[in-house]
Amino acid sequence: MKIQTIDLFAELFEKEYGLPDIFAELQFDKKNTTQDPLSLKKNFSSAYYLKFVPDYMEFPLVSESLFHCEKLVHVKGYSIKLDNFTDVNGYIKNQFKSNAKTILRYVNRLESCFNIDYKMFYGQIDKDIYNFIMDSLFNMMQKRFGQLQIKNESEAKWEHTRTILYDLILKKRASLFVIYSGSKPIEISINYHFKGILFSSISSYDIDYSKFGLGHVEIVKQLEWCLANNHKIFEMGRGDLDYKRRWSNQIYNFEHHIFFKKSSLYGKLWSIRLKWIHLIKLYLKSKNIDQVYKKLKSRLTHTRDMNIKPIDCNIEIIDSLPPLDNLVTIDIQLEDNSFLRKYVYDFQYSHIVHETQVEIFRLEQENTYIIKGDKASVKIYLEN
Repeated sequence: MKIQTIDLFAELFEKEYGLPDIFAELQFDKKNTTQDPLSLKKNFSSAYYLKFVPDYMEFPLVSESLFHCEKLVHVKGYSIKLDNFTDVNGYIKNQFKSNAKTILRYVNRLESCFNIDYKMFYGQIDKDIYNFIMDSLFNMMQKRFGQLQIKNESEAKWEHTRTILYDLILKKRASLFVIYSGSKPIEISINYHFKGILFSSISSYDIDYSKFGLGHVEIVKQLEWCLANNHKIFEMGRGDLDYKRRWSNQIYNFEHHIFFKKSSLYGKLWSIRLKWIHLIKLYLKSKNIDQVYKKLKSRLTHTRDMNIKPIDCNIEIIDSLPPLDNLVTIDIQLEDNSFLRKYVYDFQYSHIVHETQVEIFRLEQENTYIIKGDKASVKIYLEN
């Protein structure tokens, strides 16, 4: 007896025809439906285990009389519906109320401090540029998860993602959104597109720019793109994270659906077994057993090179510079000086200084650095 296990959410976005053959179409609003030509096949399996089914989507069966369905609630999903909005500022004001200015301040502050450009690669991209962006994103993720000292779950599928994504971009089934500071990518998002939904699947940023809220800037600019390109849903998928809760106006359930042929005794018994396994997992999760398992797994797979330890330092505002003959000019774009970038960018954020107005110096024979702006200066003493 054939049984199919399918990650429905991944299949919909990553495959050209990702709708399982038992479904006639997908509906996520009254005006937007799609029918998969492969759904006309009649050689159905005895049972299907469809994982991660968003409950705001409806999937009419090819034959309602043939299958029985058990629905099991799994985790929360997060998305933004844009039907009633014509510009991103309207959405932000409606969603964040009195905190809307804080979100927009991130964008303004970033653009005030650097030469920023936003680029969406959708429908075309040079292969060398694609490889450069994907390499940059991977390095960002390694540093970000090293900083958090947790395992990057996207790494297990990274080669698969890298292999399929280029062609999907050319077909307008995927895109790469990049925030550039000059010619350097500082935030990158891998997106999938399906029938007016943009799914922001994997994203990361340069941790040296952490003060600037690049995750918020990315969402603002991608929502602008969605509104200009007839995408009505910005999908963030599963993962109970604070920024998703704050941004989402559609918080829904991801369900697991078990379908089996009504005529199949084996399919029915298999579905009962699967349902009980699911309920036991939910019970263990309610007792936080899953968190104990994740922490243990993280420790077992944790490696030394994932650790990125911050440098201890003291920072003080100074009114004037020491004598110039004691100062050595520093270029933070050189790799040997890269450890200073975060301090310089934090200074720019706090004092709203453009990068062209910043000078960095080292005091000779001291582990001390000075960051000078047009209106303020600080001294940084590194302790290790």
